[in-house]
Amino acid sequence: MTPGEPTILVAADVSDQHIDQIRAAAPGARIERSLDRARLLELAPQADVIVGWNVPRDVVQRAARLRWIHSTAAGVDQLLYPEVTERGILLTGSSGIHATSISEHVLALALAHSRRLPQAIRHQVARRWDRSSTIGWELAGQTMGILGLGAIGQALAARAAALGMRVIGTKRTPGVLPGVERVFGPDGLDEVLAASDVLVIILPLTEQTRGLIGARELALMKPSAFLINVARGAIVQEEALIAALSAGALAGAGLDVFEREPLPQDSPLFGMEQVIMTPHVSGAMPGYYDRVIPLFCENVRRYRAGEPLLNVVDFARGY
Repeated sequence: MTPGEPTILVAADVSDQHIDQIRAAAPGARIERSLDRARLLELAPQADVIVGWNVPRDVVQRAARLRWIHSTAAGVDQLLYPEVTERGILLTGSSGIHATSISEHVLALALAHSRRLPQAIRHQVARRWDRSSTIGWELAGQTMGILGLGAIGQALAARAAALGMRVIGTKRTPGVLPGVERVFGPDGLDEVLAASDVLVIILPLTEQTRGLIGARELALMKPSAFLINVARGAIVQEEALIAALSAGALAGAGLDVFEREPLPQDSPLFGMEQVIMTPHVSGAMPGYYDRVIPLFCENVRRYRAGEPLLNVVDFARGY
C-alpha cells in the first residue's frame, strides 16, 4: 500500500462487522464503503485499493492512485479493463470459497434431471398423479465430464465419484487428480464431449473459452446427455444450445448463467420443460462475505508484509 494513510474503497454490500475486520487488518487506513456509483466516482481519486465485484470502469479510470483490486467473485472477466491490465494494477479474486456451494448446485441440477423432479413438481401443482412420467434413473455408473478441473471442478469430481459416477475432464495443465479417471488438456475437449452423460462447464471466461461450445461441439454429445453451465453464459452459444434442445439432440440442460442477464422474458429457454434454470445463484450462500472478507484481510496482511498474495490473476490467461 502507498505510504501514509492508504484508502480502501469497499464497493460491496458488507456489514459493519466486515468493515471492522478490514480495519483490524489495515490499521491506519481510511476505509470508505458505498454502492452508489456517484459516490464511488467521487471517492475514486483517493482509492489505493478497491474491493468489490463489478467495479465500474469509469471508477477505475478516475482512480489514479489505484494499486490493487480484489474481486469478491471467483471470475474476474468483468474487471479486465485496459485500465487495469495496461496500468499493471494488481488484481486478485475470491476463488476457492465457492467450491462447496457450486458443486452441490451442480449435483442438485443433475439429480433433479435424472430423478425427473421438474416433472413431479409440475404434476404436484396440477394435482396430477402420474408415476410413469416421473420414473427417473441413477447417476451411478454414468460419466460426468467436467470442463475446468480447478478448485470447484475438483470438489465436484470428489462428490460425483462418491455417487458412483465415472469422472473425466479437462484442465489447462493435466495431471493426476483424486476421483478423476482421466484428465485431458484443452485439446481433449471433443473426447470429453462425446463420452459425457452429464457435461459440466466450470471454465473461466477468456478469449479462448468465449463461444467454446457451439453447434459443432453440441453435435458431438450424446442425445441423452445433460449439459450444465455454472461458469459464464458466453461460453455456450445460446442459439446453438436452444436449437439442439429443440431438435432433441440433447436431453436437457441445467443453466445458472446466460449470455444476457437477466435472461430476456422472450427467451425460448423459459418454455423448455427439459431445461432447469436458476438466476446465477450457484455460488451464492448466506454469509457470503463471511468468507470473502477474511480472504481479503489475509491478502491485506500479505500485502503489508511484502508476501505473495492469494489468487493473483494472470492477465495473459484471464484468471
